[in-house]
Amino acid sequence: MTKYQLEVEYDYDFILIGICCHAKDYRLCWALNNQLTLKLEKEEDLKITLKNKTEANNYSIYGYYNEENHTSYSLIGNRGDHNFLIPEQKQADFFLMIKDNFEHDIKELMRQIRAIDFVLTAYEVQDIDQLKSKQNLLF
Repeated sequence: MTKYQLEVEYDYDFILIGICCHAKDYRLCWALNNQLTLKLEKEEDLKITLKNKTEANNYSIYGYYNEENHTSYSLIGNRGDHNFLIPEQKQADFFLMIKDNFEHDIKELMRQIRAIDFVLTAYEVQDIDQLKSKQNLLF
């Protein structure tokens, strides 16, 4: 009997911006809503059990879908209960994930994020395919 192996290739077609900030998630969400005219709202925490771990980690997540330009925004906490969501990016406290029809200038968006008083820096994660834990960003 012939065995077949199913190989699944996931699409990591989104923009990922790392944000370094020591503020609480709700305060950063409020500031992003005001600065970028978004309407991010709290969603149920993202629960992920990392490899070789028995306990699930909870990561805060805020989401918004802009129906005018069909763009999805998610603010995700990188620090969970016990581990990082993306351990390769330990310097980032949060990630802003932008999916679908994003037509704005990324540099201008990062400049606006950096203009928030308590944000230390914001940067674009360039090569998402090179991240070992990129599958944690699929939800």
